[in-house]
Amino acid sequence: MSGIQQPGNTEDGRPRPANHLAGEISPYLLQHLYNPLDWYPWGDAALARSRELDRPIFLSIGYSSCHWCHVMERESFENELVAAFLNQHFVSIKVDREERPDLDDLYMSAVQKMTGSGGWPMTVFLTPDLQPFYGGTYFPPSSRHGRPGFLDLARGIEQAWRERRSEIEETAQQLSEALKLDLPEAPEEDVLPTGTALTELMDEGVRAYASEFEPEWGGFGPAPKFPRTDDLRWMLEAQPWLSDHQAESARSMVDHTLINMAAGGMYDQIGGGFARYSVDEKWWVPHFEKMLYDQGTLITTYLDGWRHLAKPRYAEVVRQSCDYLLRERQDPGGAFWAATDADSEGVEGKFFAWTPGQLTEALGEEQAAYAAVRYGVTKEGTFEHGSSVLRDLEAPADTPATWKEEVRAKLYAVRAKRIPPGNDDKILTAWNGLAIDALAQAGRILGEARYTEAAQDAANFLLQELRQSDGGWKRSWRTGRARHRAVLEDYAYLCRGLLALFQGTGDECWLTTAIELGEVMLRVFWDQPSGVFFDTDGQDPTVLHRLQSPWDGATPSPNAVAIESLLLLHAFTLNESWRTPARRGLNAMLSSIRRTPRAFAATLRLLTFASEDPCVAVVVGNGNPTSLDHWRDFLHNPGAPRTLPVFRVQANPNSSLGLFANRKTVGNQATLYFCKGAQCHAPLTDPADFPRA
Repeated sequence: MSGIQQPGNTEDGRPRPANHLAGEISPYLLQHLYNPLDWYPWGDAALARSRELDRPIFLSIGYSSCHWCHVMERESFENELVAAFLNQHFVSIKVDREERPDLDDLYMSAVQKMTGSGGWPMTVFLTPDLQPFYGGTYFPPSSRHGRPGFLDLARGIEQAWRERRSEIEETAQQLSEALKLDLPEAPEEDVLPTGTALTELMDEGVRAYASEFEPEWGGFGPAPKFPRTDDLRWMLEAQPWLSDHQAESARSMVDHTLINMAAGGMYDQIGGGFARYSVDEKWWVPHFEKMLYDQGTLITTYLDGWRHLAKPRYAEVVRQSCDYLLRERQDPGGAFWAATDADSEGVEGKFFAWTPGQLTEALGEEQAAYAAVRYGVTKEGTFEHGSSVLRDLEAPADTPATWKEEVRAKLYAVRAKRIPPGNDDKILTAWNGLAIDALAQAGRILGEARYTEAAQDAANFLLQELRQSDGGWKRSWRTGRARHRAVLEDYAYLCRGLLALFQGTGDECWLTTAIELGEVMLRVFWDQPSGVFFDTDGQDPTVLHRLQSPWDGATPSPNAVAIESLLLLHAFTLNESWRTPARRGLNAMLSSIRRTPRAFAATLRLLTFASEDPCVAVVVGNGNPTSLDHWRDFLHNPGAPRTLPVFRVQANPNSSLGLFANRKTVGNQATLYFCKGAQCHAPLTDPADFPRA
């Protein structure tokens, strides 16, 4: 794993000893292993030492692909003077936010309340009983531009702790209480909107997004721009329920955004896959770190774009991004690694940017001239140091059609010889759930068996390495060890991913495991009074509050994905024990959706799903995978009936599962069994005979 710190020497030349992070598996924590700062991981040892010495805690939260986390480490955490002061007056704890999203969410809420904003690296000072009293993000090594230097800050906090401790503790107590979110009880009446009421709610949601839409380049709001994927997905899924004008507005916003995101530098034109966000409004210059969760959510979004808008570019983006995952991000065991850094050789974006001279060296004069126009590489540069980030522009006229892929392949081969960004090779259950969902959907919709197989390999790895003997799950795995209790997003994202695998393969083992995950979600995370899932299982006494966070963030709301999984489980089993809590959860969110629809896009999308009985289209084949293709095309094309397709290559009429029981092929042809709720139509072998409303 690149980026893990190697032992250095102290100022007097002695080898520097490892700190208390030595037993960790997180690449981010191990990057700080030989800092002179005496880091501890979050846990009993550090917390006990804080209480024993009666010292405040310096808590630093970040992640391995975070550019400014690396900067603050170089400037402050590797500084002998800073380390000596902190070691004398504080207990310092380092946390990987990707391993402990519960701690990250809790203390990020505190920082946002204290400062009005947040980000990483997160810097928080806590009392020995874990209550936050001061926080921020990146601090420079010395004071500048009105921002205190980190050592000056630490000295000021130490002095305040000595001289005004009672005041600090009172403030910390008040802030800690303010972090609690007491949700009201869900309404007992089932009042989910249907018909005209649902259309009015959907139209109002589109208007809310249109008010923030950036018409020139797409996306919502000013730079920096993030690919808020569930915003786009719900506007596509809501099409049948929107009024004509709002449906056209929604399609236009989604199409314009998808086109421009894929044309900009945020999309890796050479290797496929997306960077985390764009620093400018045009999607041209990314923050270059590439996160697994973005690939999972963007692949499904472009699949939705392909299904609804039928643009070949969207299917191309899906294939290139899936190929990127299989080629560069898959662990030998089958699951997918978490992220790559923005930096290589200590320079942000160096691996991805090009100059005209580099193009000439890689391609020769003629193709370099083509590539410069095709990808927007200029003498002045569009990025830093005269380099350019590649974009997808109009190809020069009168150039051979084969050059597009020839040039792309040559540039990829040359780029592969560069020193790559650091790789965070830990495996996270939740993010793999998103990748499994994306690959399984891509395999099913595009007919690409290798994507489905990769999704199955990842799922099998998680089952082998992260599922515990008691049915619970761990969140993180690396170097043969699984760590940390899984949180709601692990269960919810994986459950939905396994259900996508079931839809693509018809293999009942995936449905069985999804049912087990659904049972744990309801037993351990579900809060019946409020109708909202807890973020954690509540078993860690070192976490101040058990939060509920039903809004979307960088990834779709785990609460929404948990509800979606329950609705899917009901659709495939017709067991009301799944639908009842799902509908209660949606009723609980209605007032919030009406107030701020932009915070609840993943939940908003489910209202159309829950508004009527589920429509399930089961296709059973004759054993030949190609026998399913005509049904695959029919069920996934624009204008196709709104259904939940389930494909099984070989019919299994002896199955105990109602979806497959007694369902044979007709005339040895792939056969469709279509049901709306418990009402089923006669089996069909020809899409032309599909019943129309």
